[in-house]
Amino acid sequence: MQFKKIENADVAEKLTSLLHQAYAADVRLGIHFAASSVTVENVRKHIESTPTFILEDDDGTIVATTSVRLPWSDNPSPFGLPHLGWVATNPDYQQQGFSKQIISWVVTNYVKPELYTPAVTIGTAADHPWLLSFYKSLGFKVIDITQKPNAPRAAYLISIFDEHRTRLIDDAYLQKTLSKQGLSTY
Repeated sequence: MQFKKIENADVAEKLTSLLHQAYAADVRLGIHFAASSVTVENVRKHIESTPTFILEDDDGTIVATTSVRLPWSDNPSPFGLPHLGWVATNPDYQQQGFSKQIISWVVTNYVKPELYTPAVTIGTAADHPWLLSFYKSLGFKVIDITQKPNAPRAAYLISIFDEHRTRLIDDAYLQKTLSKQGLSTY
């Protein structure tokens, strides 16, 4: 198995298929993340504009994936921080810890050393039966739950690496939600 950053959109079809397969379980629960029906063209655009990572087995099968939405991109996070998205595991490899591995690898090998960020966020459906507790088990803490039109309630979580630097981020929504949760204050 090998972790790697996708350098071009050659794997867009394989990644689209993985996303559709992985998010099908959520659709069956009545939770419709955009990744569950994303098009190959939109995956290509995503790869070109958003750092996207995969865990690939020896025969080239994509086992797991996640991407890092950047605050300055066309699809920024809700906060002034990098935001993990499109966390997905190939259904043939689920329940083996691969989502945990790719999240940990991306944070340790890209988010912290390359972006020098003091924290990272992730989001999920607030009412998802297992994802919220899964992200909490990785050390993420809920900072906000919101309701957007025509969407499931969203839960936003944060993993803070440097509280002092996180308090210095000039993002009113971030500071308000951190303060409200007692995680950080000015």
